[in-house]
Amino acid sequence: MVLPARNPVYSLTVTSAKAGEYGLKVGVIWWTVGMILAAGYFTYLYRSFAGKVEVDGDSNGHGY
Repeated sequence: MVLPARNPVYSLTVTSAKAGEYGLKVGVIWWTVGMILAAGYFTYLYRSFAGKVEVDGDSNGHGY
């Protein structure tokens, strides 16, 4: 029981609460596409900002 009711006929069970097969398949496809795009964007940002920091002066980054 996910959400019990006074009348068991109206209780919400795991079986009655799940989404339909089509919706689950579409969700997995969009989730996969989204994760690939997010990983690609993270990789792009990481590579585009790599090696661009230069520290002059003391160890705190303050110049003289």
